[in-house]
Amino acid sequence: MRIAQQYKKIAFRQGLRASCALSLCLFFPVLASAADSNYDQLIIQAREGNTRGLLDYMHAQEQQSELNANQVADWLQVAGWSGNDAEVTRVWQRYHTSMDIPVRGVAAAARAYRNQKQWNTSLSLWEQARQLEPRNDDLHVGWVMTLADAKQNYRALQEAEAMLVADPSARNYQLLAYVYRSQGKSWDTLFATTRAEGIEPTNAELEQSLLGTLSANRISGPALNMSQSAKISPQFERTLEADAAAELVRMSFTSTRSERDRFLVADKALARYDVLLKKWKDDPAAAVEYRRARVDRLGALLNRNRYSEVVSEYESLLADGKPVPDYARRWAASAYLADRKPQEAQKLFSELFGPTNAVNLPTDDEQDLFYAYMESENYAMAQQEVVQILEKSPYQRHFYGSPTPGPNDKWLLGRTLLVQYEVMTNDLPAAEKLSYNLARSAPGNQGLVINYASVLDARGLPRAAERELKIAEALEPSNLELERQQAYVALDLQEFRQMDLLTDDVVDRSGEDPASQRLDRIRDIHHKSELRISGSQGIDSDSPVSGSHDFTLNSAIYGPPMGDNWRLFAGFNYANSEFEEGKGITRDALGGIEWRARDYWIEAELSNRNYNGGDKLGARLSGWHDFNDNWRVGGSAERLSQNTPLRAMRNDVTADGGTAYVRWYQNERREYQFSVAPSWFSDGNNRWEFGLSGKERMLTRPNLTLDFTPSLYGSVNSKENVPYFNPKQDFSVTPAIQAEHVMYRHYETVWSQRLVAGVGAYWQKNYDTGLITQAGYGQRLQLNNTFDAGVMLTWDKRPYDGKREQNLGVAFDLNVRF
Repeated sequence: MRIAQQYKKIAFRQGLRASCALSLCLFFPVLASAADSNYDQLIIQAREGNTRGLLDYMHAQEQQSELNANQVADWLQVAGWSGNDAEVTRVWQRYHTSMDIPVRGVAAAARAYRNQKQWNTSLSLWEQARQLEPRNDDLHVGWVMTLADAKQNYRALQEAEAMLVADPSARNYQLLAYVYRSQGKSWDTLFATTRAEGIEPTNAELEQSLLGTLSANRISGPALNMSQSAKISPQFERTLEADAAAELVRMSFTSTRSERDRFLVADKALARYDVLLKKWKDDPAAAVEYRRARVDRLGALLNRNRYSEVVSEYESLLADGKPVPDYARRWAASAYLADRKPQEAQKLFSELFGPTNAVNLPTDDEQDLFYAYMESENYAMAQQEVVQILEKSPYQRHFYGSPTPGPNDKWLLGRTLLVQYEVMTNDLPAAEKLSYNLARSAPGNQGLVINYASVLDARGLPRAAERELKIAEALEPSNLELERQQAYVALDLQEFRQMDLLTDDVVDRSGEDPASQRLDRIRDIHHKSELRISGSQGIDSDSPVSGSHDFTLNSAIYGPPMGDNWRLFAGFNYANSEFEEGKGITRDALGGIEWRARDYWIEAELSNRNYNGGDKLGARLSGWHDFNDNWRVGGSAERLSQNTPLRAMRNDVTADGGTAYVRWYQNERREYQFSVAPSWFSDGNNRWEFGLSGKERMLTRPNLTLDFTPSLYGSVNSKENVPYFNPKQDFSVTPAIQAEHVMYRHYETVWSQRLVAGVGAYWQKNYDTGLITQAGYGQRLQLNNTFDAGVMLTWDKRPYDGKREQNLGVAFDLNVRF
């Protein structure tokens, strides 16, 4: 409205000057015969802006004598100058039927009716005035502007262009600009205004008009520069300064030519806002611009990845009790999401988008809304959004003006979001199938190949993921998302040097990016020290193996990695229990070194074992080798084996031994392992243990998994009649069900519960086959990838030497990175 008023003022100013001159020329004869000698002075005062005197005179004169046509025309003009359109129309309606009012009065009435939006009456009066003075261009200008106001767009534009062809003057360009603006053609308006100002560069009114047009078209920087030489009000100057800063904010959302330049515009905007906010903070006249600057500054903070500051400032603006515009609320929603507050983000998105179908939203809005749903675990709404996009997005779409259909980005977006939905809801087989089809159908799309690799890595197949990432690397080796995923895969493959190099490059190029910060944190956690504790406490047990009131504790502290692959460790183990022959206690102080590399893990340990009042030196060498993602072989060799029964140690019987195993891993839903463990006891007994265990996924839900865990176990001993449980031969089959339920999850904070139940059979040579029953319930808490602790109450009942014994106890474990 402010700009529209400027257009009206500027367009009519020259007409008013000509009309005023004409008014005085026509009035001089009247003045000579007027009874009031002050009339001339009142006219001069009215031209200078003091209209009250002449208007009061006209009111009084009207009561005393009859006014002539020139006086009525003067009254209409001066009332129009004072902005009193109601008085103009009242005077016109009273006198126009009883006298021939001069053109200047008719034009004043036409303007008044136009201001009151009585377009037809105004146009009729303009036509009347033009008939009286057909060569008066000022009247033609007023008529065209009224046509524009009345939305007679075609005729208004036709007439304005005709005047411009006849006379390409600044005034006619300005008229054309007015017509364009009334039609919402902002860039055409700018063109015409620029041409007008170019013809008369010293015209201050045209300069202000151009300033307003530049500002309206969001060309705020040049407008602010131009304002330095123009005479504008302080309020308009503040508006231009706020506009220029907002322009920088908008520019900060655009892509930059290089990664290092991505924050330059945002930093420049923030620096300008620091100056403006300091200048306007204590200025009551600048309260509106001060709040606007605070609102617009949110966008620059968001682009600078200062999410917590965006949230804090947004909440501060809300606390003022004044509404925050939707565009700033959209920024706040993105900041909430990036700041890991998905519930608040979801609430804002819902308020902003309301019932809008997801397919009608811009791509960025669709993605942010989807992740707000997923990260707040509102899976139903996330699925609904994905289904809407899939159902309403055909593979191809038609573009206006082109007979050839083109690819539909929404079609691809819907399937990409579906992959993410399936990954985050644990439906990894479906995610792998869909991501594979997308990657193979568009081999030139690097993002799709990276997504497929990430799904493979999530399924525990890092080598397959590595191969896909090598394919993607050929397209754009320095892609940040590619390098991030390569770093995660390198960590899973124990390629620690490669992981460090990739992470260093990612952090150097995009250290402020949340995805890069998460990768850097994972790398930092890898380089931390590690504490491992596990153990159990018997509550009620009469087992000949564990004894009664048994307690075990195993602990180890691993130092930070050295030379990428090496870690030193030290630990302490303790066990005690009550047996028929007395209490058994062992204490182990141990230390060693661990070596990890691609496809290999080796750990060597020396220990001092204290039992029955004496000390002995123990040793262990363990390791494994991966042939590929599916097959692993491993084993260990021990002197004074940790698996020696405590009851045997209580009776001065030790054992050396080892293990060997083969593991087959298909994916997170299926795996099996076969193991052999020989032990050579110091009393001459030789034991061979065999085991086969596995896992089959039965049910998967976003917060629930149900696994079938079969187990086969058998052993053979060469001696009998020894002081520890030592069946000649035995064999057990124990199928079990394990359910794990996530009760609470917020990013890396996970609180879950686990229920285990199984029923099987146990056979021991020379005894009947007996029933095995087992059950367990536990809970686990994981915090920030650095703390993982669990506790489980376990119960089982099984035969020993033909008699069923029960065991009730508590098992616990703790892993802390520090």
